[in-house]
Amino acid sequence: MTKWLGLAVATLVAGAAFAQQPGEADFIACQESVKTNDFDGIIASCEKALAANGDLFLSNYYLGYAYRAQKRYDKCASNFDTFIKKMGSNPDGADMIKNSNKEGGLCYAKASSPTEAIPYLQKAASNKPNDKEVQYYLGTTQMRAKNDEAAERAFAKVIQLDPSMAPPYYFAGRINFNGQQWATATERLQKFLELSPDHQFAADAHFMVGSIAVRNAESSENAEAANQVAITHLEQFLVAKPNAPQSSQAHYILGTLAAQKEDDDGAKSHFEKYLELEPNGAQAEEIKQFLSALSEAESGN
Repeated sequence: MTKWLGLAVATLVAGAAFAQQPGEADFIACQESVKTNDFDGIIASCEKALAANGDLFLSNYYLGYAYRAQKRYDKCASNFDTFIKKMGSNPDGADMIKNSNKEGGLCYAKASSPTEAIPYLQKAASNKPNDKEVQYYLGTTQMRAKNDEAAERAFAKVIQLDPSMAPPYYFAGRINFNGQQWATATERLQKFLELSPDHQFAADAHFMVGSIAVRNAESSENAEAANQVAITHLEQFLVAKPNAPQSSQAHYILGTLAAQKEDDDGAKSHFEKYLELEPNGAQAEEIKQFLSALSEAESGN
């Protein structure tokens, strides 16, 4: 395993300290399992070695990779963390420390522990700025920690490194949307939809693009075209998520646009759906008044 370095380096780091000491046999068995990618064997023998002798901390390094392979991310992260702390600034383990920063950070991220993940991923990104996996997970962890500016920078770097990777466009675009950076948000969200129209986040992207289009129509030279963009995206959102929290707002916008075009049937349908979803919503009274007036007009009163 190239990432794990060879037995000679392992022996150099651990030194002769484990010779004839508790855990020696299990540590040697662990190294033999490393050679064959026997992850169960690594876990069994390295855990025994550590239980007998905590100074055999190279076992933590091996265990980090073994637990990662089994997607036991909490265990993966904690073992890399222990290895880094016990290794200290030993120059003989510099490459392994770099590997541990990356792998430990990724495991913390996948274990949904952003506070722990961020410092390790920052170190890994500093070591290899063009590692798109590190940058992507740095972005997601910064976003979970509500560090939107740092998250947006990381996602922008991923987009630069791999323009065909869809999720960074969505996450960066959502950050731009929340920051009212409408043009950048639209560009990124539309690119996301182009790359991955069936993605699980596609509906939310449609809602954001549609909402921005309505806002832009107010100052657009071609308001009709902008409103049509909004209608297209909001209708696609409602097909995918008819009962989402934003659905009532989508119905309100679509109802309003229909009313502006004197499409009374369309306006009535959307407004009634709004009231069904949110009978006491912010626009409920306005909608009730519109529907009442429409009913009176239809009855000829």
